[in-house]
Amino acid sequence: MNKKIRKILIYLLFILLGLAFYSHFFKFPIISLVTLGGIIFIAYKIKIPKFALVLFIAAFIIRLAVIFVFQTPIQSDYAVMYNMANELLEGNWNIISESQYMNRWGYQIGYTMVMYILMLIVKGPLLIKIVNCLFSAGIVLFIYLIAKEFTSEKAAKIVSCCYMILPFPLLFNTVLSNQHISSFMFLLAIWILISKNTNKINEKLKFTLIGVSLAIGNIIRPEAIVIITSVIIFTLLTYKKGTLKKCFINLGIMLIMYLGITTMVSLAFQYGGISTNGLKNTEPLYKFAVGFNQERMGDYNKTLGKEFFNLTESEKQKLIYDYTVGSIHKLPRLFIYKLQRFWVTSDVGWSLSYLEDKTINILGREISANVLIKLIDDINQLFIYIFILLSILAIWLNRKRMSEQQFLLLIILLVYTGVYLLIECTPRYVYTAQIFMFIMSAYAINYVIRNIKNKAKNKYALKLIKEKVTSKN
Repeated sequence: MNKKIRKILIYLLFILLGLAFYSHFFKFPIISLVTLGGIIFIAYKIKIPKFALVLFIAAFIIRLAVIFVFQTPIQSDYAVMYNMANELLEGNWNIISESQYMNRWGYQIGYTMVMYILMLIVKGPLLIKIVNCLFSAGIVLFIYLIAKEFTSEKAAKIVSCCYMILPFPLLFNTVLSNQHISSFMFLLAIWILISKNTNKINEKLKFTLIGVSLAIGNIIRPEAIVIITSVIIFTLLTYKKGTLKKCFINLGIMLIMYLGITTMVSLAFQYGGISTNGLKNTEPLYKFAVGFNQERMGDYNKTLGKEFFNLTESEKQKLIYDYTVGSIHKLPRLFIYKLQRFWVTSDVGWSLSYLEDKTINILGREISANVLIKLIDDINQLFIYIFILLSILAIWLNRKRMSEQQFLLLIILLVYTGVYLLIECTPRYVYTAQIFMFIMSAYAINYVIRNIKNKAKNKYALKLIKEKVTSKN
């Protein structure tokens, strides 16, 4: 039964990513192909001592350079959280409980408090961005460490180096996003689960650490449910005979730690007078209403937002019913569009839109910023397409026999895809899912490397045979 389910999941993700990949056409800038080729050459040919440390430092330095070059304005939800943190600095501790925004989206308090603590050290957004750069560099490191668990060292190097310069997450460090820290914590949890380095750790302690990592990540940004669901599905589909009881105990420990920490923090905010509802989301139906809205095809809708909050609970439920069951014939088109938008639409605009219609000086020459933005966007698109294609190839190559580590990645990608088919879906939400997609692609890269090596060996062997035959004659 498990094998049948595994096959179904493999083919399902293959189809979904295939639909996303098929959807768009774009230019392949020569500069991006050269860059990609250079990275592959360096990772494949050049031996770097203590590569993991060098990778982390390089990723951090590149990210530091980006936040100093690009001065992205603080906007959207991040501006709300940043302004709230500033109010806390001024001693206005009633601001959160009085805020309609925070009363609705209590889960944003966690990152607001992180901002506040960092601004106690250094006022302004700079230290927040630097800390985000550290966690973002940590993400690059974890891509390497996790990929290395089920592929070759060289394949892990290639995917981590490519992700290191992927424009969207690189430029996104200029934004006061909570996605850097939360994604790092989720990757830490996955690494603890699958790494050979943690096999010696007592399993109860192992799942305790996983629960703690997921809780911290969720307090910063509430996406842990995707990882938790994936781990549960993975555990139940891969457990060995006679270990089911142990699996349930381990999962129970993980859930107790996760729920215990998130609940305690939420209650601390609530009873400490900081927040009326703690970390609670008091409008859980809103994301679904936006996600199924045909007008904006599942993207943020300002008009809908205003109307939705004035509805009664029964009216909200009816609205979602009309969007789903009442418009069921429209859902396939909506889902395909959201697949495409989630996986392959570039979102560098979050960092660069402030430069639109301006001119910038590069090496003494004035050029249109729009040209630069378009070039960066095209480079980002190219990388995304290449690595989606590699992920599809990795799934296909392993459709009959997939390692447990890869199967976990597949489940995570499926759950992420499924979740964002149902709720609000904007391109930046792919941030965490994209990390796991890059890791998945490492297998295909390893397959290509291995085949190139084998062909070279076979060619060399044939050459030797011919030379021997010739010398005998």
